[in-house]
Amino acid sequence: MRITLKQLAIFKAIHHCGQISRAAKELHMSVPAVSMALRDLEDSLGSRLFERSSTGLTINDNGAVILPYANEMLSKGKELEHVFAQGAAIRGTIKVGCSKTAGNYVLSRKIPLFKQQHPSVDVKLVINNSLTIEQMVAEKELDLGFVDAKPVHKNLSHEAWLKDRLCIVTGANNPLVSELITSELLSQQLWVMDETISVSRLRNTQLLKSANITINQELSMNTMGAIKRAIGTGVGVSVLPLLAVEEEIIRGDLVELPLNCWDYSRHYWSIYRSEAPLDRLTREFLDFSLPK
Repeated sequence: MRITLKQLAIFKAIHHCGQISRAAKELHMSVPAVSMALRDLEDSLGSRLFERSSTGLTINDNGAVILPYANEMLSKGKELEHVFAQGAAIRGTIKVGCSKTAGNYVLSRKIPLFKQQHPSVDVKLVINNSLTIEQMVAEKELDLGFVDAKPVHKNLSHEAWLKDRLCIVTGANNPLVSELITSELLSQQLWVMDETISVSRLRNTQLLKSANITINQELSMNTMGAIKRAIGTGVGVSVLPLLAVEEEIIRGDLVELPLNCWDYSRHYWSIYRSEAPLDRLTREFLDFSLPK
């Protein structure tokens, strides 16, 4: 009797999917190859492991017996790979995507530090809106993504990564700085907003509306840097994430305007394909990217 880990992995995939064709797609194998592996496993054990019907395959009593053994053996195999991988330097290329704010203000600073620790690793960073990054991860153009909304693709897993706060900000020499801030007063101001039709733009507009703030005057600009420089003149206000304006607030170039009914946070998520466990390089980068 000769049973391989590959056969057990295929057995588990068939059990999970209920059909050989779906298991083949999940494993990136051909349907005949999956069928043959199942047949070889059943021949080795001398027993059928599934009941076949017009709708697919259902694990039978024999399959239920070996399932916990399959789980344990596959887990031990991964554990053994991990033990031997620990002693080797990380090598390879990882393609990472990130939404604009976190990409420009978080990952752009972390990646050089990661490279310093792991000189044999190349990191390629793509910065775009969250929906585009999610699509690129799902289509295997990226290994890992960081976005400001939970993914909608069913084949993507996600983990909480970062929490940020949305701020109403203006320039330090704006007369508003010495005023008692109300929704009515803010409705009278010139608002400098992102011209891009994005999740962030729509979210910010909805939050302003929920705080009874009406945008009557607006300027649109297509970069956050331009928005910050515009309100830095002391004319106009905007809604910007703390990640993007924290340094300017500390320096005194920008000021956060306090409004009693305004307390909104934004969450970021790491996303990756759920079809297989993260490899060592991707997991190392994800762990390194977490806030310290």
